[in-house]
Amino acid sequence: MLKQRRVWFGFGALAAGAVLLPQGLGSYQLHLLILVLINIVLASSLRLSLMVGQLNIGHSGFMAIGAYTSALLVKEVGLPFELGLLAGAGTAAIASIIIGYPSLRLRGVYFALVTVAFVEAVRLAATAWVSLTGGPSGMTVPRPNLLGVPLTTRSDQYYLALFLAALTLFILYRLERSRLGLTWKGIRQADNLAEAVGVDLTRYKLLAFVLASLFAGAAGSFYAHYIRFIFPPTFGFLLAVNILVYNFVGGRERLAGPIIGATFLTLLAEPFRGVTYYETLFFAIGLLLTVVLLPGGLVTLPQRLSGIYRTLLAKRAPVTRRRAPLIP
Repeated sequence: MLKQRRVWFGFGALAAGAVLLPQGLGSYQLHLLILVLINIVLASSLRLSLMVGQLNIGHSGFMAIGAYTSALLVKEVGLPFELGLLAGAGTAAIASIIIGYPSLRLRGVYFALVTVAFVEAVRLAATAWVSLTGGPSGMTVPRPNLLGVPLTTRSDQYYLALFLAALTLFILYRLERSRLGLTWKGIRQADNLAEAVGVDLTRYKLLAFVLASLFAGAAGSFYAHYIRFIFPPTFGFLLAVNILVYNFVGGRERLAGPIIGATFLTLLAEPFRGVTYYETLFFAIGLLLTVVLLPGGLVTLPQRLSGIYRTLLAKRAPVTRRRAPLIP
């Protein structure tokens, strides 16, 4: 009970800090924070697939589907931004069912190869379908709005991104603490045993895959309206790998892991943004150092430092020897 209270107190403190943060920041700093929030949604939702043992490298493909769906419906059809975002998330979820149902029976690297092929197929389709997506030239997207009121300031857009990220994390937290989350973790640890006791592996894996894709589509929709311009290379294989790296660097065993990984790598990689080779090198070095020094991710760093501190104290403590009792 005390531990749960501490968790909620920590969440409350972080939420209060996030709400008050924009007051002292400029436009560029708020832009970085919005990118961090988008990456947090992507990384945290991908963790659903990792929770059931799926090596999913196709998250950027569902993000692209959500982005283009929302952009086209809002720009061409005239739907409100809210409905466009929901439509983008729903279309990504439908696409995940079409892709996931026949491929989730595959395991390990074979499923990963299917998701990689899916990302490339989406990118090539967006590039070739010039009349719909604009092709390599891209397409402009209307800015986000709420109830018909355009969000013109960076602070308004930040608060919308913060709301979407908070809602996503709350839903994911409740799912992980539910019976469904325990079933997902059991499938990852021993899928053969879970199947032997009557768990429908395909059903539960497909549900995790669909929910992860749903949030990816929502993140893609908001990203499109925030950046106001999208083109196919944005949602390529490199982005899919980066989202996966966020989880491994931050730590995929806890919900806080993707949050820490996405925040840490997004902010530190910003100087290399636009220079693809340096950015890729930075992510590769970060992943390598984490795997070697912190196998559990950055989320385990406090425990590791605490263990080192206790070890040093034990070595510095004087060793007292007991004298043997005198035998009369």
